[in-house]
Amino acid sequence: MKRDLLLLLAAAIAGCAPRHTITGHIDSLTNDSLCIVHCAIEDMPGLKGDDDQRITYDTIVAANGRFAYDTPVERPTQFIIPMQLMEFDQGRRHSTSTSDMKLFLDKGEQVKIEGRIDSTVFNCTLSGTRLNEDHSRHYQELRPFWIEGQRLQDAMAGKSRAEQEALYERFRQVMARRRACEMDYIDANPDNPLAGYCLTKIPIDSVLTYHERLADAARNSIFRPLLEPLLAKAGKYRLIRLAEAKIVAGSPAPDFTLKTADDKNFTLSSLRGKYVVLDFWGSWCGWCIKGIPEMKRYYDRYKSKLEIVGVDCNDTPERWLAAVEEHRLPWINVYNPKDVPAAEDISVEYAVSGYPTKVIIGPDGLIIGKYAGEGPDFYKKLDEALK
Repeated sequence: MKRDLLLLLAAAIAGCAPRHTITGHIDSLTNDSLCIVHCAIEDMPGLKGDDDQRITYDTIVAANGRFAYDTPVERPTQFIIPMQLMEFDQGRRHSTSTSDMKLFLDKGEQVKIEGRIDSTVFNCTLSGTRLNEDHSRHYQELRPFWIEGQRLQDAMAGKSRAEQEALYERFRQVMARRRACEMDYIDANPDNPLAGYCLTKIPIDSVLTYHERLADAARNSIFRPLLEPLLAKAGKYRLIRLAEAKIVAGSPAPDFTLKTADDKNFTLSSLRGKYVVLDFWGSWCGWCIKGIPEMKRYYDRYKSKLEIVGVDCNDTPERWLAAVEEHRLPWINVYNPKDVPAAEDISVEYAVSGYPTKVIIGPDGLIIGKYAGEGPDFYKKLDEALK
């Protein structure tokens, strides 16, 4: 009887022992603390930067590589442990970054990390939930690509431009093999929730095809909030690729109507009889802003027979209007709403995949040329057409 009471007491004590959200042991960890970053998965698509208040940054003690972390998890959450080593160089202590580890927890779940760290990669295993265990095994499949990619990046230091370009091409090939590994995982595990996460790591032009291969368990997992905007982006990308065949020299420029800065309707065809430049830009685009002075010079030179239409994209109306005023843009400025369906997006209809993009249209309404980026080819063609 006494023995039974002791066993019951021991069980009660064990049941009251704290169950930490994350526990771990990292061999060869040289610093005495770790940073943990976490954010609810459903909030991740709307994050506005590293300082978004929906992201939590914590620092915890890691005594002899062992640590425990407690935080309430009410919704599916992604945790990132950015690994930093404390190293000595010429007698001075400094931190150096290596690879990060990601893990995913839902309400009431715990995870354990066991690993080792060196100067290039964090090698670890996760246990506690099926998803994290699968993620840990897949991480081991990807690990050789991270090691090789880091080796090639490190080798670029001090090399000539030609040598750097050759190394970068090899790096690009390694990353292509990594993406292929992600696609192989989806094919082999279409009903695994982790396959949904892998979908976020593959080329955008493959997303729709591979999403069709997923079973419901992967489509509707905790990663669904990441998949919804990704699928919208992939759908937009597909429409852009289809539009490219129509936005070529000699083809009619699609007509459109958008609101101007003074809230009036502007229709492109109203400029028939003049040369027109459509400038797809945004206040957030550094190269777009950098090109404004040269655009102003050309506008002053040719404005008797040329009109520029600045088509603002991926901005809020407030940011757009503020940028128009700040940079004193003298031409027609219209706003392309960013929340319209892709099929109604003017930037999609003009097959815009990067910013700035400029389209030259002749007085007859036919496209003369389309130019992505800020380079001399656009201005050369403008001179040829207008002189």
